[in-house]
Amino acid sequence: MDSGKRVVVTPGLGLPSVVLLLSVPLYLTKLLIASFVAAVLGAFLMFQSWWVRLVFTPEAMELENGWAVVRRFPYEDWRSWRLLWKRVPVLLYFREVNGIHIVPMIVDGQKLGEQLEQRLGHLNVAASRSADATTSRP
Repeated sequence: MDSGKRVVVTPGLGLPSVVLLLSVPLYLTKLLIASFVAAVLGAFLMFQSWWVRLVFTPEAMELENGWAVVRRFPYEDWRSWRLLWKRVPVLLYFREVNGIHIVPMIVDGQKLGEQLEQRLGHLNVAASRSADATTSRP
């Protein structure tokens, strides 16, 4: 892949679908408030996955809603990043000079991971820890 291209990460409906479907067993077990909260949160995440886009440009990761850029995160400002729960990516954690961000996974986790590795692989907290563990062994 060429890191000089603009790449839009496709929506991921996994997390929103699971949260939305969680409302059904909660409803059936008479946990009505929890069911309502799960249904509203799931619907909100579903809408966000359709409306919000993560875009990787040669200079920054951009957050777009519809057609407008809402926020830019220049790569030079990043300090570290990590996909939490690697087997089933649920959250993206990243730190930059302006703060720490924890983002629910509403995009394709595999494609997001590929773009992060390609553009910011040297800042991956999980990779640096596993490399430290293998080099410290006798």
